[in-house]
Amino acid sequence: MMNHKMALQTGVREIRMIEQDNKWFGSMAFIIALLCYAIFSAPFPAQPGIAEATIGSLLVLFVTIPTGLIVMTGGFTLYQRYRTVPMWLHLGFFMLLWWGLFNGGVIHSWDVTDIVRDIIPCVYLFVPLMLLPAMNRTKYNWLKIFPWVIAFMGVILSMRFYNVANMSPLDVGKMYFFDNYLYLPYDPSVIFAGIFLPLMAIHTWKSSKLYSWVFSLFMLVGGFLALGSLMAVAQRAPLALAALSFSIYFLIISRRSLKRMLLLVIVLLGVGVLAQQQIESSYQLLIDKQESFGANGKTDELAAVIKETSQSSFSLMFGMGWGGLFHDPAVEFVEVSYTHSAMTFFLLKGGIFGVVIFLAYVLWISRNLLRSLSIKTLPIVLSSFMPVIIGLFFQVSYKTLSYGMILTLMCLLYKQQVEKKAVGTTEKLMKHG
Repeated sequence: MMNHKMALQTGVREIRMIEQDNKWFGSMAFIIALLCYAIFSAPFPAQPGIAEATIGSLLVLFVTIPTGLIVMTGGFTLYQRYRTVPMWLHLGFFMLLWWGLFNGGVIHSWDVTDIVRDIIPCVYLFVPLMLLPAMNRTKYNWLKIFPWVIAFMGVILSMRFYNVANMSPLDVGKMYFFDNYLYLPYDPSVIFAGIFLPLMAIHTWKSSKLYSWVFSLFMLVGGFLALGSLMAVAQRAPLALAALSFSIYFLIISRRSLKRMLLLVIVLLGVGVLAQQQIESSYQLLIDKQESFGANGKTDELAAVIKETSQSSFSLMFGMGWGGLFHDPAVEFVEVSYTHSAMTFFLLKGGIFGVVIFLAYVLWISRNLLRSLSIKTLPIVLSSFMPVIIGLFFQVSYKTLSYGMILTLMCLLYKQQVEKKAVGTTEKLMKHG
């Protein structure tokens, strides 16, 4: 009897070890997929190849095929089990995905290639629905791991940009630089790194520890490499939002820590002195671009989308469906399947129906993020919120894999805050017995 019991316990331990190995393997596959994206792929790959297939396969290993199918084809009880997102959100994604496919593929009979090009960014935007259950299964603290992975992606993409554009960071501000249509600085992880790393360099700095000075220095270098790539292509909205983030942080931290406030001032003054020429010339390039391009045709694009969807009550309510093309005035009236804003994209593809679902999704995430705001989470909140705003209103960055990763990080932040409150409430109840 005793031998039987010991054998059973040994078997249970072995099963647990195998499960832990599988969780570790899946988690590593996920991180490697994101690093492969930063090293070998691009935000908008024109012709997906081996790199993109490898990234997709590694992501599937982490999410698992059953979970992905459950999310995309129903199985709403998954979220009751993992307590990740509300049921209405999963239902909204389910209806948006499949009704858009029916509308575009059956009613309008758009080209299959164009349909796939629209479905992929839709899945990217709602990827937290698939990643959150997978992250829950691993039991790792992804909120500590994930921001650094995204920031590292941004730094890698920035360094790739310098290499492709055949320039050094010291050349920033001399002219507009071009990366042969790879659009590497336009990836949301770049602006995330440009905000997150400098803020964390200040936020985690400890004056009495040498390693803290070293790590803060590395973070500042990485952040400025990312910001430099944005300056090199004269990214107006991201740079303006980055400056706003630093200002907000300065105002808040000045009331909390005099040391950190002084360090921030010293860093800004040091950057101003060392990179004065680059900053002045970059600012002039931004002014010139603003005078030349203004809103870059985005207001005309919005008018064109409204005109396209207002042709009938059906198109106004449900849009063109996945795969629909229109002549975009923002790109000289070339027929394209995208717009320069997530809001106009969902208006074009899903009409009022699509915009309402997507807007409810974004508002739910934004509300939760603001509820999670504290001095400790401030760097993550600021560095996450700004890239999301860029994709919502200014750029096509909402179609990238990184955009979905940042949305996932925002969901993780709220989830951990809720869990901490639940634990605190339980401890209080137990204490008062």
